[in-house]
Amino acid sequence: MAAKTISFPKGKGHLTHNNREFICNNVVPERTSWNRTYIQEPLKDAYEKCFGQALRDYNAAQKRKDRQKEDYLKEVEKSGNKEKTFYENIVQIGKKEDTPVVDENGNLTADAKTAIEILEQYAKTFQERNPNLYLFNCVMHLDEATPHLHIDYIPVAHGYKNGMETRNSLTKAFQQMGFAKAVSRKQNETVAWQERERKYLTELCRERGIEIEVLGIQRDNLSLPEYKAAMREVEELEQQAEALDSRNAALEQQNGNLAQRTSELAAQAQEMEAHNNELALQAQELAEQIEKAEEKEKATNEVLAKHDLRAETFKTISKEVNAETKKMKSVVVPMTNLFGGEEYIKVKKSDWNKMLDAFGRAVSRNHLLEKYEKKIVGLEKRIETLTDQVEKLKRFVASRGLGEAFVEFVKSLAPKTMKQKLEDAKAYSAEQSRQRNAQRHELPEKGKQWQQEM
Repeated sequence: MAAKTISFPKGKGHLTHNNREFICNNVVPERTSWNRTYIQEPLKDAYEKCFGQALRDYNAAQKRKDRQKEDYLKEVEKSGNKEKTFYENIVQIGKKEDTPVVDENGNLTADAKTAIEILEQYAKTFQERNPNLYLFNCVMHLDEATPHLHIDYIPVAHGYKNGMETRNSLTKAFQQMGFAKAVSRKQNETVAWQERERKYLTELCRERGIEIEVLGIQRDNLSLPEYKAAMREVEELEQQAEALDSRNAALEQQNGNLAQRTSELAAQAQEMEAHNNELALQAQELAEQIEKAEEKEKATNEVLAKHDLRAETFKTISKEVNAETKKMKSVVVPMTNLFGGEEYIKVKKSDWNKMLDAFGRAVSRNHLLEKYEKKIVGLEKRIETLTDQVEKLKRFVASRGLGEAFVEFVKSLAPKTMKQKLEDAKAYSAEQSRQRNAQRHELPEKGKQWQQEM
């Protein structure tokens, strides 16, 4: 079997892409069901498992409430020391040229089957080898060109004396797994860990008869330091390539989001137009209601004007009554009650009779006014009913084209003047004379007919 390469670059950690919530152009949707999910846990739940107890212990020890932490995940997201909430590595055996997922017939290739076995064993043993890297999302993609793993993990470091006892720290997590502290940029904990993982993958490949090479560089031609340097250079190139792929995936996702947003805005614009049309109809209906209300108000004002006229009449009557009352009070002489209590008045008998007469007339007038008021109200209702009937009759006559006939009919109901009566009598006499003359001419003719018949 030909030699293959091992790819172990850092990923961007696009969980929506990894879990196929978002589909890129390089994905074959028909094969998405082939993908394998080893673990898929929400990031928030994973943080609760890793740091929940440490967060509660920290808050319990704080005497001041403003020093307590509410959400450690958000704190890491907003951290200014370049911490990430989680990290990702992409693990791949071979390339699409030597390890394609399917052949020309769409069947799984033998090389892909071998790569799947290696990657699956690597995924299932990852947590055991890396106790300080909490694996919360791990999937194998078989719907792209080459089988590969997305390993997403949270670094968990313990033993902090200040602050939370357990925290997110990749460097300290590596150190607690036995990797030496960094001495240079190319000799640090991360590089050492990656070399160990590559070595483990290489052993898995060799167990299945796969030889590993570094981008065509023969191991026999290089010393060990040169080989390691070449491996690091290859890794950097692979990371750059993966970064470009991730960037392309992110751009495709943004384009998809923009297209979806454009569609949503178009739908919103359509809804707004429909809403504006509805508002226009409502405005028209409101204008009609206002017009009806104004007509009703006008009719009400006319009724009130009539009542105002009656009110003026009542004021006039009231003035007259007040004048008479004042006149009566002037003839009254107050008297003190010898026994206390209410005061008495003294009045002449003639004045007393006048008072009784005025009182009687006032009572009669009140009764008469109440009677007339009721009658007026009844007449107004009757007038309103008749007016409505007249309007209906007018509309009926107009709709049937009977206007002229109706006018003639109304004229016939009106009383005739003396001139019209004389003209009618003259016309009647003329008609009678015409009929008598006609009869005179008819009699001789009939006599001749009788003689001939005899």
